[in-house]
Amino acid sequence: MLDSVSSIAALATQMSAQKTGQQVEVAMLKKAQDMQRQQGEAVLKLMESATVSPSSAPATSIDVYI
Repeated sequence: MLDSVSSIAALATQMSAQKTGQQVEVAMLKKAQDMQRQQGEAVLKLMESATVSPSSAPATSIDVYI
């Protein structure tokens, strides 16, 4: 009887540890997703700021004679 109680207690402890580990993994994945989203937004802002309108561009084509 005592052996089965110990087994149940050990199983409960193991399941609790697994649940905690899964919660940590999910939290870390969410943080990584947030960081990727922020980096993507920063890249888009950088690309938008680097856009040159055709009217302000000094030349839009190059003449090459062969």
